[in-house]
Amino acid sequence: MNDSKYKNYDIIKLRDLPVEELIKIYKSCNSSDALNLIIKKTWKLAYKIAGKFRSSKGEKKDIQQVAFTGLVVAINRFNPKISSKFSTYAVHCIKGEILHFVRDGRLVRNPRWLWELNKIFNSFIKNFEIDNNRYPTIGEISAGMNVSIEGVNEFLKAKEAALYDFKPIDENGKNISDNGDSYNKSLIRSKEYKSFDLVMEDKILLWDAIDKLRGLNKRILILSYFLGFSQKEIGKKIGISQKSVSRNLKESIRILKGYYAGS
Repeated sequence: MNDSKYKNYDIIKLRDLPVEELIKIYKSCNSSDALNLIIKKTWKLAYKIAGKFRSSKGEKKDIQQVAFTGLVVAINRFNPKISSKFSTYAVHCIKGEILHFVRDGRLVRNPRWLWELNKIFNSFIKNFEIDNNRYPTIGEISAGMNVSIEGVNEFLKAKEAALYDFKPIDENGKNISDNGDSYNKSLIRSKEYKSFDLVMEDKILLWDAIDKLRGLNKRILILSYFLGFSQKEIGKKIGISQKSVSRNLKESIRILKGYYAGS
């Protein structure tokens, strides 16, 4: 970049420049005038995105602050050589910051399949950004998660339905009042078969089945099959006999088999 082009700027003329040009000036001269103008021109975008998230009264200000942080992150990361329009790039950064803020508290109250798939998604995005210093494309997300592109799009719709103030949805992911913005969970499928790994559609079925369990049965199953505790260790952990642990595991498996038979 030719730094000399921006050394003697006129603050009056700056006001008429597009945001992308102001970012060039800000990065070239570390101009606080340019930064203030960028924020003045774009802060409404951050607050508009923040307003789409469901939030309690006390949480609203926190989300707005996180959205503003996302805006500043976008300003500092934006590269005009790679992305032509700042607003498009900023939306990704702002949403990313807010999703990072709310995901653990909000998604944990949603179906297990969405929560588990979101962990895979966030892990891939985080590692990709560290390695490449940019947000991945849908194709790269598809390859990295081993989920079809169609499935990635449906997952993103499901995630937005869980986090944003969209229309109510039923347990199958369909809008109760309108099918226009619905997502279809059955389309979230593996991209290719991998040895010794369940395909994504079977994982979702398993996660859904586990959600059908309640109380002690659910806790014991997760401790045994997902966290690797022995029956004896589980008994000590939750204060029951090994025999009771075994009985509860058998009951949980019976319930899961019934769920699979009826699915």
